[in-house]
Amino acid sequence: MEATVQAQQEARQEAPKETLYRTCDLYFSAYLCALDYPLVTAEPEMEHGKRKLYFVFRLSRKDLPRLKALFFGGGGTIKALKLVEAIKNLKSLCHV
Repeated sequence: MEATVQAQQEARQEAPKETLYRTCDLYFSAYLCALDYPLVTAEPEMEHGKRKLYFVFRLSRKDLPRLKALFFGGGGTIKALKLVEAIKNLKSLCHV
């Protein structure tokens, strides 16, 4: 039992640092959801008299530039049904 706990602690120390990433881009957020990055929360804010929703994800700082390059460069591949489902789920958060 102690070996398992020690192995888990060592893995956490070796794992890349995770951070909270915040974006209001619905489609990039759906892409992250489709890749199984956890959505931590959705934070509404008022900007210029309009409500804006920010999606907050937990992900590695090292992964973010690569993920952005894949998504915005058109090189990222995901299952279409998973993306559609993620878009629908995120849109439902926008209209709460």
